Amino acid sequence: MTNWPRFRGPGTRMGTFDVDADTTGTGRDTWAPFIDTWNDRMGDLYPLPEFSASTVDGFQGTMRSVAIQDTAVNELWASSPVRTQAVGTDEHDQVRLYVGLRGAVSLHDPHDRAGDAHVTAGTYFMHHCVTENHFHTTPVIGTRIFIFPGDALRSLVAGKPRTGRATSPAAQILMAHTSTVQRVLGDLGPAGAHASRDALLELARGLVLDRFDDREPAFTPALAQAARDLADARLTDAELSLASVAAHLHVSVRTLQRAFADLEEPFSAYVRRRRLEEAAAALAEPGSRLSVSEAATRWHFTDSSHFIRAFKKRYHLTPKQFAHRLP
Repeated sequence: MTNWPRFRGPGTRMGTFDVDADTTGTGRDTWAPFIDTWNDRMGDLYPLPEFSASTVDGFQGTMRSVAIQDTAVNELWASSPVRTQAVGTDEHDQVRLYVGLRGAVSLHDPHDRAGDAHVTAGTYFMHHCVTENHFHTTPVIGTRIFIFPGDALRSLVAGKPRTGRATSPAAQILMAHTSTVQRVLGDLGPAGAHASRDALLELARGLVLDRFDDREPAFTPALAQAARDLADARLTDAELSLASVAAHLHVSVRTLQRAFADLEEPFSAYVRRRRLEEAAAALAEPGSRLSVSEAATRWHFTDSSHFIRAFKKRYHLTPKQFAHRLP
């Protein structure tokens, strides 16, 4: 892994923080806690633009920020448009990565690019940010915005903003690592936070170069999570296997096996558990007429008997008993 420089800027609060403005209200009730905490914790390093009054008063959604030392990840899910009203004139030295999850974000005339940039669902845009850009979103939006220190990634994108598919193997592994960081942030000590920050930078570099060092132990949790994410999306696929997932992620089967070696649950056990969970959820749906044989076929158990045995081992009830006990 690259030995990234450790950032020590004036006014910077080192360490980690996590802000989650949940859907406990709308408008300023949801917006203000996030903005206030961001300005308190990260405002000196990464000042926010001013947002339009309609954005603040009409906001409906969630915002979450995870900051690890000098690197931040902001995640926005909203059913109301977000638009800037004023941007600062201070010079920056940042690399920003926008990943589209739903809807679209439009950046007004970003540095080093002729014209606006539009980041739609399933795509990403990475550029060197020298001055703040105006941006606006569609009424329904989901996006992750990464902010990296310029020194770490500037050479890859300065003068040449990068775009691509957020479904690429490198992108999926970066996103899996980000989700893991969001989940475990509060439990990370200084060493873990520093390692997670370095992994984010290295995986962002891999996104641009379309490759990463799959032998690097620091990446194995992200690789395993990316494999689980792929499996979740393909539970009804008869071709789902460790080999097919490894091929999708552009790694060897042996590499993926190593990623799961230190985990309590091997890949095959994870798939079986998730298929049983999906089958149980389908049986629990009101008015469900799903038969045992149909469930066994849909989630690729050898036969009904095999499915019933696996189901009873997990839920201590047969599928019929499970369904009949529900109101």
